[in-house]
Amino acid sequence: MANQTPKSNPATANEPAKVAEREETKDDEIELTWREEEPAHYILEIQSLTFLWEILSRPQVRGYESSAFEASDHKWSLILNPEFENGDVYLSLYLRNMDIQHLGSNRKIDALINFFVYHHGMNRYITIQDGKVKRFSAEKEKSGFSRLMLLSKFIDWLNPQENTCKFGVEVFVVKTGSLNHEVGQNPEKEKGECCSILDHLEKNRVTWLIHNFSNSSEPRSFKFNIGDYVWELQLYPIGVPEVKRKYLSIYLHLQDSEFESGDKLHVQWRLQIKSNGPSNPRKGESEYDPTKPRTGDAWFSRSQSCWGFPYFMKLADLKQTPGLIDNDAFTVEAEFNFIYVIQDLA
Repeated sequence: MANQTPKSNPATANEPAKVAEREETKDDEIELTWREEEPAHYILEIQSLTFLWEILSRPQVRGYESSAFEASDHKWSLILNPEFENGDVYLSLYLRNMDIQHLGSNRKIDALINFFVYHHGMNRYITIQDGKVKRFSAEKEKSGFSRLMLLSKFIDWLNPQENTCKFGVEVFVVKTGSLNHEVGQNPEKEKGECCSILDHLEKNRVTWLIHNFSNSSEPRSFKFNIGDYVWELQLYPIGVPEVKRKYLSIYLHLQDSEFESGDKLHVQWRLQIKSNGPSNPRKGESEYDPTKPRTGDAWFSRSQSCWGFPYFMKLADLKQTPGLIDNDAFTVEAEFNFIYVIQDLA
């Protein structure tokens, strides 16, 4: 419920790793080859292996899906997915067709897919394919390879000292038995995107003192600047409508009007009500402490500019926990751990 807008409101460089179980494909049918040429249709560059680990190792983040791109007369997105098994995390690569739901229930799209991963040490791309035509339909929007490699081994294979990675994809739609682009025609290269971390967060923490808390039920707001962007905290003293006046709700809004329409931000942040007293868990619930910070992994864009906690804290806990409210006032603290910027490649 956290990320809701308030309503009404391979093993070594020369030896690719053994392939684990994959969707619709046996191990010995996967073909792993090397090439120097960049992927023709899309490139996803992530300039932080820490970010790659964060988005794939934490179940609540659910991986990374790129912006839509056009290839072979259709719109697609590249997906990096985690898959969890017996405590291990595997990297999976998928391609999603963004048009299929708009083409009718009987429409099918057949395509050949090549995935790519760049290896800095070899200065080449490894190509992942199986030569099979993949069928996309209303019942199956995405296709690819599951559990490609253990995430930890994959990052080691990339060479962590480089601290960057690039993925790519080429997709060729099959029409009446022929490819949309013949081999060797060098199809027009589509745009890609780059994910980079803002490494100049000189200020990454803000505090907001809320006065006269009990005398108002109207939303409060607080604007501030972090990482070259304008943000706004919005606090709902009696919560947003769906929490039925039982919880305090707090949301973070991206306010920057100059934010490009195709850009995205991924923010890792923490939020808490500052306490002037000792930690005071409720009796019988030793793991519960209303003074502990809440953490969030949030995506922001021009179309999705709001993220937060509708059930941030029970109002009863806020009022009854010693050290939180003083003279009808309390302090909200927001701390930004990382901000990753996803922009179109030049």
